[in-house]
Amino acid sequence: MKLSKRLQTIADFVKSGSIVADIGTDHAHIPIYLIKNEIIKKAYACDINRGPLEKARENIEFFGVEDSIILRLSNGLEKLGNDEADTIIIAGMGGELIIDILERAEMFYDKKNTFILSPHTKVDEVRSFLLKRGFEIFKEDMCIDEGKFYTVMEVGYTGYEVHYSYSELLYGKYLIKNKKPILFEFLKKEKNKYINIISNTGLNEKRRAELVQRLDIIEEVINEMQ
Repeated sequence: MKLSKRLQTIADFVKSGSIVADIGTDHAHIPIYLIKNEIIKKAYACDINRGPLEKARENIEFFGVEDSIILRLSNGLEKLGNDEADTIIIAGMGGELIIDILERAEMFYDKKNTFILSPHTKVDEVRSFLLKRGFEIFKEDMCIDEGKFYTVMEVGYTGYEVHYSYSELLYGKYLIKNKKPILFEFLKKEKNKYINIISNTGLNEKRRAELVQRLDIIEEVINEMQ
């Protein structure tokens, strides 16, 4: 199975020998890929809707991995035991939903568990939630898939609150520190976007000031990465 660039970036975060729970698995592409490439031997493909799970079942049977992937109809992590998986993927959804799933999954706040998260929206709010709840963001990466930028992060529970600057919440401390070229590309695109918005003469002064402040942050991060 060949994955999209977005799904491949997520799959690349999975460590060999892990037991994976893919939350919101949709068609189970990531678990199938991980099994077929002998990266893992067991996975749980979880989804809240029966339709995607049935499609996942068809794909699992097509690739002959029925013995390695367990389907689970589950709202988030509700139908998964803390002793069943050590790597939990939550991807392909908005940041608010990822936060909601994590808020209802405190039994998984355990140092043995690794979370691989890829919020499609409000990435800064996901980072803020994680840091306040005792998680550490160990690694992040970005990719472009069909013209859109996606962020993927590896997270673990430590029990200690970590503090980021506002720019680190917005754009990722790890990405900035490691001068990730794709973040640099994203920031240049964001800079042009904000310049164009600010040039709109119909903006009120409060909104203009907010946009100028964000543009200043973007330019500071760009300078830091150069």
